[in-house]
Amino acid sequence: MITGVVLAGGESKRMGRDKAFLELCGKTFLRHILEKLDIYCDQIIISGNREKDLYMKETYDLKADFVFVKDIEPYSGPLNGIISCIDHINHDLVFISTCDTPLLKPDIIPFLIDEIDDYEAVIPVIKGKFQPLNTVYRKSALLKGREAYHEKGIRSLYRWIKLIRHKKIFEDKILNIDRDLSSYLSINTPQLYEAVKRKVKEC
Repeated sequence: MITGVVLAGGESKRMGRDKAFLELCGKTFLRHILEKLDIYCDQIIISGNREKDLYMKETYDLKADFVFVKDIEPYSGPLNGIISCIDHINHDLVFISTCDTPLLKPDIIPFLIDEIDDYEAVIPVIKGKFQPLNTVYRKSALLKGREAYHEKGIRSLYRWIKLIRHKKIFEDKILNIDRDLSSYLSINTPQLYEAVKRKVKEC
């Protein structure tokens, strides 16, 4: 059993409009993510900063139990969004996703669950760069994040990762599940959004 968390409360400064509600193949980015998490997650938490109904209308006909949470400190970064959800999480394992990756491959979820072993997180490394989102954590890691956020003023996902027992997974293994690594393609500028729309005809 695993909880999915969707971070959908950013300011979208580079995009210029809310990425959660951009469309690709006739569906919003948020709907793409929710459909994929719904395959493996029996609980899904949406972290956002706009009106609840805007997000919850994207959950129609999906089977998971859905919870909407507003950030404790709106627009204060992804770690704030993550820790805002802690008290609503039902399971030890948590898949933390971001709404600007609509090409996420859902099978990445069981793959990462199998890799976590007794670690607190599995951190993919793509082209030498840590990917702290679209991966699996234990709830204990999130609790450490909340403590670091409030007691040490840590806001960076990368500084948080250094505080938890994590396992690196490199792209050679991830390519077996996601051959074009699209699960880690963040569509966060208008130029990239237009390029992806031209390239992707079905999703």
